[in-house]
Amino acid sequence: MNTIKEFNKSTHVLNHDQIDTLHKEFLDIYANANINSLESIIQISKELLIHSEKHFQEEETLMEKYNYPTIKEHKDEHYKALAEMEYFIKNSHSTFGKKMLKSYFIEKLPQWFDFHLANMDSDLVCHLNKFEH
Repeated sequence: MNTIKEFNKSTHVLNHDQIDTLHKEFLDIYANANINSLESIIQISKELLIHSEKHFQEEETLMEKYNYPTIKEHKDEHYKALAEMEYFIKNSHSTFGKKMLKSYFIEKLPQWFDFHLANMDSDLVCHLNKFEH
C-alpha cells in the first residue's frame, strides 16, 4: 500500500487526549488508502467524511462547553472542510471526477489537515487547557 501521510507524534500531538485521539483516528483512516487505486481513495474518502462529522462535532461540543472565543470561525472551517469532502465524493462517479477526488485527497486534504491542526486546533487546545488542567 502506498500512503502519503501518517500520524506523527512530533507534529500531530497537541497534548489533549480527546483531540489527539480524533486526529490519530483521522490519519489512521487516511493512511489506509492506496493512492494507486481510485476505488480505494473513494472508499477512504467516504470513511473520512463520516469520521470528520463525528470528530468535528466532538470538538464543537468542547468549544461550546468552554466558551471558546473563536467558535464561529472554527466551525466555519469545519463546515468548509465537510462541504469540500462531500463535493469531491459526490462528483467521483465519472473518470474526471475520480481524478479530481484523487488530487484533492493527495494534495489538498493533508495540507488542510496540518494547517488546521497547527492553527485552529492548537489554539483550541490552548484554550481548553486553561479550564481542564
